[in-house]
Amino acid sequence: MASQYPDEMVAGLEWMWGEGFLSPGGPDEVRALLDGVDLTGCRVLDVGSGLGGIDILLATEYGAREIVGLEVEPQLVARAEQAVARAGLGDRIRFQQVSPGPFPVADGSFDAVFSKDSMIHIPDKPALYADVLRVLQPGGTFVASDWLYGGGAEYSDSMKTWIEIVHLDFNMETPENSAAALRRAGFVDVAVRDRNRWYLGEVQREIDSVSGANFERAVAALGREVAEHRRRSSTIKKQVVEQGELRPCHLKGRKPG
Repeated sequence: MASQYPDEMVAGLEWMWGEGFLSPGGPDEVRALLDGVDLTGCRVLDVGSGLGGIDILLATEYGAREIVGLEVEPQLVARAEQAVARAGLGDRIRFQQVSPGPFPVADGSFDAVFSKDSMIHIPDKPALYADVLRVLQPGGTFVASDWLYGGGAEYSDSMKTWIEIVHLDFNMETPENSAAALRRAGFVDVAVRDRNRWYLGEVQREIDSVSGANFERAVAALGREVAEHRRRSSTIKKQVVEQGELRPCHLKGRKPG
């Protein structure tokens, strides 16, 4: 399987969102997602752990006792392991390269399951939510951010263009269908928080980071082709956010005790 996150793409995403982060808002959006969530002393499964920046945050700011990150791309696992080693957190955070499919972990083995903007790559949402429920202890917490869809039956031309530009496998559901699927899987206290309005401002900051005087700085750091690609991608993406098609959402639920 070809990598969806080659080095040049990773560099461009980190330019926008900060070292160790591959998705919008960087550490601040992780903090917004975890508002009101207590992970103190918890064993946490991170689905799509990327570069490990989030896992370091979960350990240092949120007091997670142990974090296991699952990731399909080996080069991301290698970089995450290096980041955790530099942070001196190798005794609390570990990563596992996996293949798409059910999580290779035991039933009821985690207090919390976390994911930040990686579940968009997983096509079978009902099976995903059922597996999350399986690995949680009774009373355990699921908290995730996912890129959801708020448009009509067919993608707009802008949406199709953006998906073509980013070259990623996206599988989007609506907020309403996501909430219903979580409840059908067996979760209680299900909540879906729409972040479209927040992302309207965030996507403009992405564009600004590769525009004007910042563009030449981006060229110096990333190369002209990558900088131009990031600017074009975010400019098109802003259109689909404004149209309400792209709707980043926070998803939360609890396994019955």
